[in-house]
Amino acid sequence: MKPRFLLEYAGVRLLDLVLSLLSWESCQAIGAFAGRAAARLGRRRWAMTVANVASAFPGKPPEEREAIALQAWENAGRIAAEFCRSRHLAKDELLERVRFENLELVDSMLAEGKGVVHNIGHLGNWEVGGVAFTALGYPLGVVGRVMRNPLLDRWINETRGRFGESVFAHRNPFFQVVRWLKGGKLTAILIDHNLHQGGIFVPFFGRPAATSTLSGLLAVKLGCPIVSTRVRREGAGLVVSFHGPLRAAEGADPEAEAARLTAEMTNAIEGFVRERPGEWLWGHNRWKRAREAPGPGGRAG
Repeated sequence: MKPRFLLEYAGVRLLDLVLSLLSWESCQAIGAFAGRAAARLGRRRWAMTVANVASAFPGKPPEEREAIALQAWENAGRIAAEFCRSRHLAKDELLERVRFENLELVDSMLAEGKGVVHNIGHLGNWEVGGVAFTALGYPLGVVGRVMRNPLLDRWINETRGRFGESVFAHRNPFFQVVRWLKGGKLTAILIDHNLHQGGIFVPFFGRPAATSTLSGLLAVKLGCPIVSTRVRREGAGLVVSFHGPLRAAEGADPEAEAARLTAEMTNAIEGFVRERPGEWLWGHNRWKRAREAPGPGGRAG
């Protein structure tokens, strides 16, 4: 075990202990402060954040774009602090802080018996939203990135799984997710992060972004519906809302149909971000591979 991993883990556990002694609102305030501090210390990442916001909203004045960028960093800090604090909340306490809208859509899609794919993005606090969703009793599986630090990876997945959430490693998750969906369950897949290789390029805020077609392929192969899922902030709480559904067209070319669904899902996430731009992770290099794009909808190399 690398010493660095041990130090990172010790630091997170110490932070977790401190936050467990504070109120939810105090943790949010500390998280926002930490996010602002990180924005000022990480100059390269801050510059990229501002540049991303400027490209997405060229009509906004510079001071408004910078305010959005700072809100995004504050939100990132809140996400981390809330995630730690949520570990120490009982089920009822957690559900007092997370509210759900349009759950009947999810219930009706589950009733079809084919499983449901949740199209979700890095908005609000998607991590706590997922934990709260399983606290309601829904069988949710998520595709998540494996962290380099195995101690932190285990700690994060233990937090996610407090009420039954299952995590599928992002490397080759297809067959695991297929089995899960065939059991009539729900799978959440974040579609708004840069894909390091493969995938297709679809427009996101007018720029080509390398995007996974996993959700679209699942919908085509299994006939399961796609529900776009949004997590937004409301006061000190969170609201999870469900929209859609999207469905694969019967008889369509599988590859072309998966690409169409991927573009539609990305467009749905963009719409959510436009309404609450300060709650998205603009510090993520979503368009890192834009220069590779052969054109809208082109397959990535």
